[in-house]
Amino acid sequence: MWNPGLCAETSAPREVTGAIMAFFPIVTGSGLNAWAFLTGTREKQMAAFESSPLIARDTERFAARIQSVQTSEQLMSDRALLRVALGAFGLDDDIDNRAFIQRVLDSDLTDDRSLANRLADKRYLALAQTFNFAGPGGPQMGGSDSASILSDKLAAIQTADDLLSDPGLLRAALKTFGLESDRGNVFFLQKVLESDLEDPASFANRLSDTRYADMARAFDFQTRAQSASGVQGFAAVFADVLPDLETAQDLLDAPELREAALKVFGLEKDFVNIDRPDFLLDMLSSDPYDAESLAAQQDDPRYLALSGAFAFGDPDTATVDSPAGQMIAALTGRAAPVETAADLFDDVSLTLKVMEFFDLPQGPGKIDTARRYIESDPEDPISLRNALPEPRYEAFANAFSFAEPSTGRSYSPDFVDTITRNYVERQFEAGVGESDPNMRIALSMEREITQLVARVQSTDSQWFSVMASAPLRAAFEGAFRLPSSFGSLDVDQQLSILKDRSERFFGTDRVSDYTDPDRLESLRRSFLVNSNLSGSGGPLTSAGIVFTLLSASG
Repeated sequence: MWNPGLCAETSAPREVTGAIMAFFPIVTGSGLNAWAFLTGTREKQMAAFESSPLIARDTERFAARIQSVQTSEQLMSDRALLRVALGAFGLDDDIDNRAFIQRVLDSDLTDDRSLANRLADKRYLALAQTFNFAGPGGPQMGGSDSASILSDKLAAIQTADDLLSDPGLLRAALKTFGLESDRGNVFFLQKVLESDLEDPASFANRLSDTRYADMARAFDFQTRAQSASGVQGFAAVFADVLPDLETAQDLLDAPELREAALKVFGLEKDFVNIDRPDFLLDMLSSDPYDAESLAAQQDDPRYLALSGAFAFGDPDTATVDSPAGQMIAALTGRAAPVETAADLFDDVSLTLKVMEFFDLPQGPGKIDTARRYIESDPEDPISLRNALPEPRYEAFANAFSFAEPSTGRSYSPDFVDTITRNYVERQFEAGVGESDPNMRIALSMEREITQLVARVQSTDSQWFSVMASAPLRAAFEGAFRLPSSFGSLDVDQQLSILKDRSERFFGTDRVSDYTDPDRLESLRRSFLVNSNLSGSGGPLTSAGIVFTLLSASG
């Protein structure tokens, strides 16, 4: 709890009905003195505010429930979630304006005539863009630097170990599912993340709290592991080293290469054979074109496929020209990875090279057979995959393991973290505003100007946007010593006066220049000084107003 003894003028936190103690931001003095106090104590006040019961409950609920929201109707039906969503954009007052907000959320953002695009207050557009219920791609975070960095990190992780070894990413991931308290339970989390969700008896599926299975499903490390052991994982391991492999012994001397070669054919657990002395060396050294070779005489045809893939037993074929070399070249030469059956079979050249690698029959109708096999349901007892239990086809199908494309919305850890952080900051500003409205404006200036400049390009349009924004209009009018009646002037005259005052007072007539920290601070201090003077009967009296307007228009 925040210590109210920071200053003699502070008052104790107010108590909310129901005996829940809530922290309210503290502001002492006015003008620059109040700003100095607030900036000096803001970090501690924010920490106390964020951990206060009411705010903590809101953010925890949002993190725990948002993953279940697939439509705007579901968001609108959960008042606790809606309060945080609207609060993150400063739209708290619209929580009961349900029909209007749902129309905003369902706006077609590609249509300039849609409601969100037509509204002058661009906070509504930002809300619609962020949740993106009407467009493809799911929730968006507007391309912020933090979102971009986190997205890059998420794309890079391939295993549970990758996630668990990145404290920041792990914290964000756990917060998404409301599981922050498990951050230190690494062994438990690893078992959750590596669970096979297709198996009802897997660790995550046996837990009564379904959030763990939801998290495992979101990262899907099981499928990633299968992909890493498939043809694309095989290609990644061999791409740079294959030209240097001259003999079967060269491959077997490298444990990573040996493991990858066995896995792609599904032979890594055939311990009865692969643990026999020289067995693999004999297989890989066999002439794949000799029907009497050791590989050709094996009951399991995958060993002949393994032998032919590298062609170590064929003195006329270099490894780069072997079926393995040709398949790797075709895979690495693609602009995009093979993620679906269509990606594979629409590329006929790649399909033929993959089929040769697995030593599958080729000829009329054989590509269609391979496609029907890989697309058949392994759980269906009468599917082709079960009707044709051929080890090479099985290895071929398992080496791709195409996952069903997700049709649901998912909310990234960064999305949840950004929304809840913005909500807390906006609520803190609102709390400050209850004590001193000018301090609320001062706190919001950096965000409001930065967002305005990001979405509006021309100088005049930026000034018109300032006029349309209540907090920015108040900030600039206060800093420029303009009277309250200034807004009654013709808008073009207002534009001229604002640009002139900006040039005279701060050396620029462009709103975008106020993103500079030093100029922004000068603007803020001028606003606070003048608002203090105005509040204490300073120059902006009735006589001063006449003088101000006359001098401004001149």
